[in-house]
Amino acid sequence: MVRNVIVMAVPVLLLAVVLLGSGSALAATHGSYEATTDACAGCHVAHAAPDPKLLKAGSTQTVLCYLCHGAGTTASPYDVKYGVITGTQTYASTAGGMEKQGGEAGPNVTSRHTVWGYVADANGTAGPWNGDESYKSGLDYIPGGTQTLTGNGLMCSSCHQPHGSSNPRLLRTSLLGTEGLTLQFTMSDVGNNAKRVTAYVSGSSQWCGACHDKFKTLNHNSPPYPGEGHANYYLGMWRHPMDAHPLLPPGSDGSVETGTPLEKPGGVKHIACLTCHRAHATTAQATGYALSWPRDPVAPGSGTTSALLRMDNRGTCYNCHGAGYYNSWNDNRLVAASGGGQIPMDCSKCHPSSNHFSGGGYDCSVCHQ
Repeated sequence: MVRNVIVMAVPVLLLAVVLLGSGSALAATHGSYEATTDACAGCHVAHAAPDPKLLKAGSTQTVLCYLCHGAGTTASPYDVKYGVITGTQTYASTAGGMEKQGGEAGPNVTSRHTVWGYVADANGTAGPWNGDESYKSGLDYIPGGTQTLTGNGLMCSSCHQPHGSSNPRLLRTSLLGTEGLTLQFTMSDVGNNAKRVTAYVSGSSQWCGACHDKFKTLNHNSPPYPGEGHANYYLGMWRHPMDAHPLLPPGSDGSVETGTPLEKPGGVKHIACLTCHRAHATTAQATGYALSWPRDPVAPGSGTTSALLRMDNRGTCYNCHGAGYYNSWNDNRLVAASGGGQIPMDCSKCHPSSNHFSGGGYDCSVCHQ
């Protein structure tokens, strides 16, 4: 029986050398340490380590992580390389695999967060694994970011804290100087010490925005100010709003696996980074107009990849907006509490042509009970 729970604690993930045994034997490798723990020995050796930081294997961090989270291993139910979770049955990873999705027979990815060891470019193209395990692409540019990466660039531990985190999936609480980051996911126990994400609850816009800060259009009472239709003019370009509250059109797929999942903090639906994008990689195809899009001035020219989108081309746009009618100023499904009932309205009833919600807009209680 599958149980759904809201997770704000460390999920069970494994990072141990394959030869040490099964996933169930090493369930606490990334946390829940005790005074007599054997977990440290999963990754480290004190006096005869072949690699820096007393690590037992892996000349790059990715190599080390793939010992348990790579294809065909049994030390963890989470195959990050091929994007599959093995519980009592197998599930495609909602984050996407770094090379394939849904297992070895699954489709190849088209764009990814390019971690140390993969050939990269500024578009996030899904380049091949480099045969030299010490290879570093040299890419320090963060798309949509005002900061740059240092050292070995993007690594697994750039996002994940291997020694435990209060966030699900070991996601860090601090990124590039931004502290106190929290996320909530709904997780299902699927057996074999594994959990799968069934819904995103809150926090991804702030979390992703710690690195991709040009896209973090969240604070409506100070710059960036939302403009017409909630679009934000910020750092020289118009940008899609984050944490706005849309309604999916009839028939749209809002599932985590294949659709455009909305976060639901307090039960109120919000659009967030993970609504449109996968965290690790995607197999979505980009063709035609979707294969060329303006880039941020920091990396001028056109983007030419699938940009980690959940759906082919601009399916994520259509899933919310249809042919431009839904979630627009004239979408009469949007309602406000008035006179004890619900009346049709458009967004301008609450945000009438003002550049921000205070000073010209209505009180929040007009729309929200």
